[in-house]
Amino acid sequence: MNEAALKKHEIYGKLMRLSGQELHSVADFIDFVQYKKQPSRKKKVTKLQGILADYDLNLSGLKKIKEESWRHLEGEFENE
Repeated sequence: MNEAALKKHEIYGKLMRLSGQELHSVADFIDFVQYKKQPSRKKKVTKLQGILADYDLNLSGLKKIKEESWRHLEGEFENE
């Protein structure tokens, strides 16, 4: 047997010992690995330079929103 066949056999043996939820997680991971393996598609870049020139934007509140969002997220994980 070649190395890949041995590894597949080893993985199959481990899969046989997993519960349904664990198998679902493994299947999701395999889907992710296959997705990452696909060649990346060239992203279309849209230039927005000047599109907001006529608007007065105040972005000073973004830092506060970011901090509150992280605090909320950390609180969610503390409750688990």
